[in-house]
Amino acid sequence: MIETKSSLLEKEIDKIEPPNYSSEEETYLKGLRKRMEIAKQNRDTNHDEFDGMSYVQYYHLNERLANTFIEPKRNKEDSNFQSGTIRTKLFTLLSSVVNLDLSGDISALDKNGLKIQSLGDAVEDVILKTNELDGDDEKKLLRQYELLKQGSIFVEEIWDERSKKEKKLDGKFTGKLNIKWDTKIKKAFARPSRNIIPGINVYLGDITKYNITDQPYIFTVDSMPYSEAELIFGEWERWKNVPKTVQHSNELGSTDTWRLLDLQDDYVEIIRYQDKWNNEFAVLVNGILLTPAGLPLPWGYEDYNIAQQNLEPIHTKFAYGKSLVFRVRNKVAILDEMMRLAILKTQKSFMPPRYNISGRIVSNRVFMPAKITHGIPPGSLPPIEGENVGVTSAELAMITQLQQGIDIETTSPAFQGQEGRTGTTATEIIEMQRQSKQMLGLTIFALTMLEWKLEWLRLQNILKNWFNPQDTVVDEMRGEIQAKYRETTVNRPIQGEGMGMRMVIPTEKIPSSEAILQAEDIYSKEQGLPVRFIFLNPEEIKSSKLCWQIVVTPREKKTSETSKLMFRAFMQDVLPLGPNMDYIKERVANVWGENHQKLFAPNPEPPMPEEGMEGETAPSPRVSLLGGVNQEIRASV
Repeated sequence: MIETKSSLLEKEIDKIEPPNYSSEEETYLKGLRKRMEIAKQNRDTNHDEFDGMSYVQYYHLNERLANTFIEPKRNKEDSNFQSGTIRTKLFTLLSSVVNLDLSGDISALDKNGLKIQSLGDAVEDVILKTNELDGDDEKKLLRQYELLKQGSIFVEEIWDERSKKEKKLDGKFTGKLNIKWDTKIKKAFARPSRNIIPGINVYLGDITKYNITDQPYIFTVDSMPYSEAELIFGEWERWKNVPKTVQHSNELGSTDTWRLLDLQDDYVEIIRYQDKWNNEFAVLVNGILLTPAGLPLPWGYEDYNIAQQNLEPIHTKFAYGKSLVFRVRNKVAILDEMMRLAILKTQKSFMPPRYNISGRIVSNRVFMPAKITHGIPPGSLPPIEGENVGVTSAELAMITQLQQGIDIETTSPAFQGQEGRTGTTATEIIEMQRQSKQMLGLTIFALTMLEWKLEWLRLQNILKNWFNPQDTVVDEMRGEIQAKYRETTVNRPIQGEGMGMRMVIPTEKIPSSEAILQAEDIYSKEQGLPVRFIFLNPEEIKSSKLCWQIVVTPREKKTSETSKLMFRAFMQDVLPLGPNMDYIKERVANVWGENHQKLFAPNPEPPMPEEGMEGETAPSPRVSLLGGVNQEIRASV
């Protein structure tokens, strides 16, 4: 790769030499292209499951419905009114499920099926931390929206290693143009990442396989600017053979001018092919094969790194699902049409159509307020009989019936937070919302299964890549060079002490229990909250044969308003029974997100002097209490 001051200054190479494929690579490349064209043709034909549309047409229709696309008027008198009902229903569902905690409970099991609690907790903490680094809260909202909108979603799990250009000035820029700087490519970050792949960019090997793990092969198509792709593939051996411009071609026999889609200039088409049954992975950029024939899957586990989830199954022999917007589109279309006609009838009631028997050409502006028109005899512009009637009660009843039908299939007004009948109590509203959630059980189940699949892929990604050493450090005490690993710190409830911090520290040499307890005490005093350490040997984790279990249970987030209301009801039931108040205090702090030690700290008492030698006093009760607490912590650990 030739280094330049800016990517905008790169000169276009006159002629790029085609790659020198071996006979084996040519045969392999022709086979890949044939598979890709077959998958594209099978997907993009018309299907009865999409009401006679192709998948591309179905995809774009869902996009228009979800975004309340307003078509231009065909006639000047038409109304292009859109109620926006579908989009309102979509975001009503999203606002309800966004308060659900869909994180997974991870358990590690040994060969005897017994839980290794600390290891499961450590992996949970690492997954939580990587989700924070990846901005997964917002990504979760986007993938839930995509699933409701399209009926099928594809999410890839990758180990994202990014590089960027780092430039360092020789001095301070003072406005002069002859300044110089050093440029080098530097690693920006390396972490797990989840990315939504638009359905139109995913091609399945067999459209009759419902479960993506049963697909014979999968390939995805992406596009990006040539300069951006160069930062990813610039060091690859065949990048120099990638042309900047290639026309779309279906000639399977060609080995140098082939691209699946047609893109704009200075953009490259990136195809990633994977076949788990033959353990093969391939990358094509603008039709050029950049990987050797038969390259194994690079993520370290022999499965696809793409999770698919369908919202509503169509049937077991069809890979795609049906979306919420597609299911209710007909009723909403009729409702919008009724609303447009109601607008038209209301307009006619104010300005009805009229006869013109005056013998003159008259503009309709003669009926506007304060308009004076000369030479028109009275009664020469009478209204047409029966055309000045507005919306009737029967038509209003039809509109109401359509709205109720849509509410039954989606969400009720009470579920949307709209005002119900007079006198409705808060408890009744919560109960109505709970019943609405029961009707949406399929939706919540689909969202839960999506998160379970993503947690499983993230677990495999972490076990393969997270516990690899980042660097080496010198241990001055032992005079040894040790590997440096990623450490993880998250906020977690500490049993019996409320919210605290838990640190996962991979190391090849595990400290003794006494050293760990002393370190926990020291850090707890420094941080002002309980701290716990989990030390892991990364090599043992990667080499051991463990079984993993993931359980995702949909539940309200602990800090949600519904959770607080349920906790109040729980307190009313248990307080008369004399519960363990220490445990109740811990629950209160967790529900309200407070520091347990600060919230329920004992009030300090003034020190009392002790009889004895002159000038001598007894130690502060607060100091002795802290010592006792530390001893209890050690004993409990």
